[in-house]
Order: sequence, then structure tokens, then C-alpha cells
Amino acid sequence: MNRIDELKREVEKTQVLVFAGGLGKRMGLIEKPKPLLEINGKPLIDICIEYFKSCGFTDFILLVGYKREMIMDYVGDGSRYGVKVKYSVDPPLKKVGRGKALKHAIETGVVDRKRRALVTYPDDIFLDTMLPLKLLIHHMEGVRLRGIKATAVFTSAIDYPYGVGEVDENNIVLSFKEKPVIKILTSTGLYVIEPEVYDVVEKEVDMKAEKSIDLENTILPLLAKRKQLYALIVPKDIWVPVNTIKDLERAAKIVPFLRL
Repeated sequence: MNRIDELKREVEKTQVLVFAGGLGKRMGLIEKPKPLLEINGKPLIDICIEYFKSCGFTDFILLVGYKREMIMDYVGDGSRYGVKVKYSVDPPLKKVGRGKALKHAIETGVVDRKRRALVTYPDDIFLDTMLPLKLLIHHMEGVRLRGIKATAVFTSAIDYPYGVGEVDENNIVLSFKEKPVIKILTSTGLYVIEPEVYDVVEKEVDMKAEKSIDLENTILPLLAKRKQLYALIVPKDIWVPVNTIKDLERAAKIVPFLRL
């Protein structure tokens, strides 16, 4: 088997988990669920599914909650994209979060416990059309050589949204720079997890907890502590997060150049 055939086989063995159940509070008052917000007439969920479909991924699981009926009616079974889509509806709790949502999807059997998962969010847009394949190749290398259980994609820097200053002991501002580029590794919210991580989620996520639980504040820190989390570092300009209306407007100027 050559390397291309091997990669195709690994793609077929990977399910794509799309967390699409958030309230989108930072967007302000919106009538639609966030995944159905449009960029130049194209809903975020379309951009997301078509992006991974273009790399050969065909099995999708949408974890839905807020206004889920609108999302499920729009996406359907995935046939309109040429893929298969299943749904996991968030449990009826006051505080959920992505950790509880994933645990619920695992325990109800929607997630195939024998298959690795590529985890993503519809409000994260990537301009490198081959990134999912690069990530999978890098992840498999980490599994083989390092024994890792998950891989996270980081950008090498981030555009800091505020002005920063350098101040001396007399409170004299020595320098001021508006919205600088900060060279700090920043998670993009794109991950690959091995099936062993499902056991970690089941053990560590407390469904009875009063607060919401996310992967980013429970599972990933634990994997990092165990030295089981691998990193793929990419240029900052390939990641377009859409968290606010301003982000949506910015994305509208960039995404037309993205070919799917």
C-alpha cells in the first residue's frame, strides 16, 4: 500500500465532530443559531462541512443544542453535501459545555468509540485547504513515534485586539502600540483525538457539575500534563475565527478567496 492509499484509509477511519450547539452570546442578538450565520451568502456550517469534505472526510457528527431544529432541518442527513451526518442533541442540563456534550454523545453511542475523531467548530475558518490532511499525517506521526493521544493545532502568533504599552517605574509610557501581533502559541480549536480519549472524557467530565465543562479546561490540560498532547503549529493568517459581528465582517473580506 502506497502512502496516498494509506492516507485515504486513515481519512475513512476518522469521524468529524462538529460542535454546533453554542448560544453564540458574543455575537449579540441574532435570530439564527450561529452555525447558520452567513458569510457572503454562505452559512458557516456549509463552509465547515464542505471544507472537510474537500479533503475526503465523509462521516460527520453534529453536536447540537441551541435552536437545534433549525440546524437539523437545514443540514439534514448530509446528502446535500455528499456526506453522512448524524446528530447528538445536548443533554437537558442548565450548564452543558463541550465536555458534557461530547460525553453525552459517547455514552449514547452516536460517537463510534473505535474510531478517532477530528474535532472542529463551524465558527473557525481555515484558509489552508490541505490543513485537515496535514493535521492527520502529523497526528499519526505523533501516535507512532511519541505515543500521543491527541493533537491540537496552534497558530504561531495572534493579532492582539487591544493597545499595549511599556511603562517605567515612574508610570511614564515609554512605548505604545495599537493591536500588535503577539508571538504566543494560540489554539485554533481544531483537534484530532484517539479513541482512548473517549475513556478520559467519561472519567473526567462530571455531568452533575453545576458549571459547564469544556474540553479546553479539562481534557486537553490533562493530556498535556501526561505528555500525550501533540502540537501542529501553523501561520496565524490561515485561521479566521468568527466570534463577533466584527469578526463576521472581517471574514466576509477574506473568505471569497477560499476555494472549496
